[in-house]
Amino acid sequence: MILFENTRLISFAPPAVSAPLDLVAWEPGEDEGQPGKIAAIGKELAKRFPGAGKTGAGGYLSPGLVCAHNHLYSALSRGIGVPIKPSKDFVQVLQHLWWRLDRAIDLPILKASALAGGAEALCAGVTSVVDHHAGPSAIDGSLSVLENAFEELGLRGILCYETSDRNGKEGMKAGIRENLRFAAEVDRSRAAGRGILVEAAIGAHAGFTLGPESMELLGEAVNSSGRGIHIHLAEDRFDPAQSHSSYGKDLMARLEEVGALNEKSIIAHGLWLSREEVELMNERGAYLAHNARSNMNNAVGYNDLLHNHRKVVLGTDGMGSDMLEEFKFAVFRHRESQGPWWPGDFLACLDRGNRLLENYFGGSFGRLETGAAADLVHWDYDPPTPLEAGNVAGHLAFGLSSRSVRSVVVNGRLRIKDKKPLFDLEAIGAEARTQARRLWKTMEGIA
Repeated sequence: MILFENTRLISFAPPAVSAPLDLVAWEPGEDEGQPGKIAAIGKELAKRFPGAGKTGAGGYLSPGLVCAHNHLYSALSRGIGVPIKPSKDFVQVLQHLWWRLDRAIDLPILKASALAGGAEALCAGVTSVVDHHAGPSAIDGSLSVLENAFEELGLRGILCYETSDRNGKEGMKAGIRENLRFAAEVDRSRAAGRGILVEAAIGAHAGFTLGPESMELLGEAVNSSGRGIHIHLAEDRFDPAQSHSSYGKDLMARLEEVGALNEKSIIAHGLWLSREEVELMNERGAYLAHNARSNMNNAVGYNDLLHNHRKVVLGTDGMGSDMLEEFKFAVFRHRESQGPWWPGDFLACLDRGNRLLENYFGGSFGRLETGAAADLVHWDYDPPTPLEAGNVAGHLAFGLSSRSVRSVVVNGRLRIKDKKPLFDLEAIGAEARTQARRLWKTMEGIA
C-alpha cells in the first residue's frame, strides 16, 4: 500500500480543494483490498494502515491527467534531420512529412518512440494516453508492441491502428485485422481475470483516405468488437469537401450509415463539421478530441462550433503529451477566437478524459474517492494566491505546470517518486536517439 500524508486533494469535476488529508491506495498484486484502487481518505491513516509505505507529504494531490488523442510514433520526429519539401496546404504536409515518417516505422522504432513518448507523458503527470498508431510497413503485432511499452512504463492507455486506403487494399485490410486481433487479445486477458492496463479502440485515418469498402469494414469491426472508432475527421477543409464531391454526403453521415458512431467513438479535430454533424455526434454520445496546438501548428483553422459539442476531451495529436500545456493553449486560443468558454469549461474537458476511460475500462476514474482508480499526481506547488474551489481552473491556466509534478501513481503503482522516474529514463532516451537516426535515414529514401 502507498500513503500520501497531510496533502490537499484537488478535484476537477466539480472543482474542489480539500483541507489537508491522508490518502491510501492499494498497490497492484496485493492480496487484500482492491488492487489499483483508492483504499481510504481521511486523517491519521498511518495508524489504520501501518503497512502502507509513506510516499509523500504536503503539497497537492489530484487525479492523473488524460491525453485523449496522441500519436506516440511522432516522438522521434522532434528536430527531424530529413529534408522536407515546402508544403502549400495540409494535405501536402501529410504527404511530405507524416506519411513518409509512418512508412519508415518498423517495430524497434515503434517501441522506442512509445517508450520515449510514454515516459514524457508520465513525467508531465499524464497517467493515461489514448494513442492513434500508424506504420504501414509493420502493421501485424504493432499494437502488442505498443501495449508492451505501456506495461513496461506502467502507463494506462487505449490503442488502435489507423486503417487507411492510402497504402492499398491489402494494407487497409491488414489495419482492420490488427485492430480486431488486438481487441480480441484484450478480451481474452479480461476473461482470464488478468488486470487490464491497456484497452483497444478501432482506428481509422481520415474520411478522405477511406472508401466505401473501408467504411463498411470499420463499421463491422466497431460492432463486432464492442469498441468505438478513433478517427480524424474534418481536420482540414479538404476532408468534408472531398466527402461531398466523391460521396455526396457529410463525413458524419458516412460513419452513421455503417453503424460506426457510438458512445465510445473518438472524433479527432472536427474543425469543419457542420452543425447537423455536431448534433449527430451529441445524439450518439461521441467524443470530440480537441487538439489546440496541433491545429495551430498545421494552420487548419479554429473550431467555432467547439462549444456546441457536449463531450469535448483534450488531446495533443502527437505534439508531446504535456496536458497542462495543452490545456493552456486550448484556453488562450479560444479566448483569441472570442469564444464563449472560460478556463473552467476547459477544465471540464480535461477531466472528461476520465469519462472516456470509464467507457472503455469500466469503474471510476478521475475521482478522489474510495474505490476509484488510483491514478494520481502529487504536485509540488506553492501558490502565491489562495488555491480553492472557485479558482482551480485559473491556477491551471496561469500557474501550475508540469514542472510541479513530484510523484505519479498509475493503477496504484508508483511510477515517479520525488521527481525520480522509477524506470530507466536514461536508457529509454539513448535508445530513442539511436532509433531516431535509423528512422530519419529510412525516410531519406522514401519519396
